[in-house]
Amino acid sequence: MRFHPPSFALGVGSAVLLMSKQQRFRPVIVEIAALGLHLGKLGLALVERQREHAEDLWAEVAERARQRAGGAAHRERAPRKSNGASALHGEPSS
Repeated sequence: MRFHPPSFALGVGSAVLLMSKQQRFRPVIVEIAALGLHLGKLGLALVERQREHAEDLWAEVAERARQRAGGAAHRERAPRKSNGASALHGEPSS
């Protein structure tokens, strides 16, 4: 890479200018940093809220799956109930 004197002079000049105006730029830098921190916290809160919604949805899905699995197992084990119609006609219930 070649050395480019005008670019070097521009960089040095910018650094000297910023160093001489440091007290003037400090409040601006602090304000920008505070805004960035605030936006970062808002972003984290949004991500956390969405994660909580996803966890609630997943828990609901898991509960529904457990209910369906438990209901299917219960139907397989439980004897059939009569509706009482055979008892009205004098037939013994099984």
